[in-house]
Amino acid sequence: MKPNRPFSDRRRRPRDSEESAPLPLSIYGRNPVLEALRRGLVETLSVAKSAHGENIREIRALAAAQHIPVRDDDRSSDDSEAVAQGVRARIRLPEPSADFEVLEEIVANRPAPLVLLLDGIEDPRNFGAILRTAYASGVDAVIFRKRRQSPLTDVVFKTSAGCAALIDLYQVTNLDQTVRELKANGWWIVSAAADPHARSYHDCDWDRPTVLVLGAEGAGVSPVLIKRSDLTVKVPMYRDLDSLNVSAAAAVLLFEAAKCRQLVPEV
Repeated sequence: MKPNRPFSDRRRRPRDSEESAPLPLSIYGRNPVLEALRRGLVETLSVAKSAHGENIREIRALAAAQHIPVRDDDRSSDDSEAVAQGVRARIRLPEPSADFEVLEEIVANRPAPLVLLLDGIEDPRNFGAILRTAYASGVDAVIFRKRRQSPLTDVVFKTSAGCAALIDLYQVTNLDQTVRELKANGWWIVSAAADPHARSYHDCDWDRPTVLVLGAEGAGVSPVLIKRSDLTVKVPMYRDLDSLNVSAAAAVLLFEAAKCRQLVPEV
C-alpha cells in the first residue's frame, strides 16, 4: 500500500533571522559529501590526492559545476589524521522545512516509506545520534516539533556525523495534528513504549508506509500520540532494566525496519 497525500497543504513559515542563519560545519566521507553536493550545501571541499574512483570523479564534477573550490590534500588516505575516505567538505547546515509537498514527492514511488517522528527529544546528543542512525538505516524523513525539542545546533550536527544535513527534516507545531493527517492518509503509526502490553518489535510489519514515533527520555511518547497509534512496540529486556536510551532504541528499531523493508546496503 502506498500512502495517499500524506500531508495537507501548508505554507512554509519564515524563521527568525538568527535561527535561519546557516551554520558552516564539516562532514566526512564520499557518500555524505556527494549527498551534500547534490543538495547544494557545500561551500568548500578537500580531496586527498590518493583518492580515486567513480565517486571521487563525480564529487569533482559536481564541485566544478557549482564553482566550489577544491583543495588537494597531500596526506595519504590511510593516515589516521587524514580526511575520512579521502574527502572532507565544509557545508551550510540547512534549516528544517515545513513544506510537506516535497516529502510527498520523496515517498511517492517508494513501496514502504518510513518516517521517523520525534516527540520531544531535548538532549542534543540524543537528537544527533538518532539522526545519524536514521540516515544510516534508510529513513526517508524525520519530523520533530518546534517546542520542547532540541533545536538543530552544532552539537546535534557533530553528534550526527554530518547526517543532520543529509536527511530530510520537517518541523511542525502540532504533532497530534500531523499524526492524525498521516493516519488518515494510509500511514501505519507505530510508537515505541516501555509498556508490558506493547508487542515485540519483531512482530511489527515494517513493510508498509510507516511512521515510527520515539519519545523523550523518561517521559516517553506522549499519551495522546500513544492513543493515535495503530501499534506500540518495545525492545525486550533480558535483564532487570526498564528500557534503553532513546538513541539506542532507535538503532535497534530502525535497523530492524531496514531489514524488513529489504533495503540494499550501500557499503
